[in-house]
Amino acid sequence: MNTGLISTRYATALLDYSIASGQEKEVYGRMKTLSEVYLLVPQLRTALANTAISNKNKKQIIFTSIGGSVPSSLDKMIDLILKNERVEVILFIALRYIELYRERFGIQYGKLITAVPINKENEEKIISRISNIVGENLEIEPVVDPDLIGGFVLHLNDLRWDASVAGELTRFKNKIKRQEAENA
Repeated sequence: MNTGLISTRYATALLDYSIASGQEKEVYGRMKTLSEVYLLVPQLRTALANTAISNKNKKQIIFTSIGGSVPSSLDKMIDLILKNERVEVILFIALRYIELYRERFGIQYGKLITAVPINKENEEKIISRISNIVGENLEIEPVVDPDLIGGFVLHLNDLRWDASVAGELTRFKNKIKRQEAENA
């Protein structure tokens, strides 16, 4: 089974239908929640894979995992996924929907890694400045990594901007090693 092709078809249909229904942003949020919960809660994966659990109960489990009520477009898609016995690819459908949504609406996704949590105001300033540079909408996930010591690391698509103390120390260490190797 080609999960990439299947998930792309379902995700594309869901995106088109949710846009037509004016629910694309809400579906986007629910699909992000579903992908996070699916990866973090092994019991969800086990329950969805269990053939002894009815589709009605699986639907209720999915609804509960993503916060209760869902937009009608997502409700219909979940019905279709269960009816066609494609629940084993629901994570791939969710991830593909997220990708397609970001492509359609010109959103670049990234991670801002800092040594300590930053307040919302500073986070918004950083995102605004980066958005001005790249010229697109940004969706930045804040991550805390104390090993950075200070500063930040920004991952944006395939780019990585390391302005951390740990990164600077590593670059300095490598520079010294190169100089020692040249002098040897």
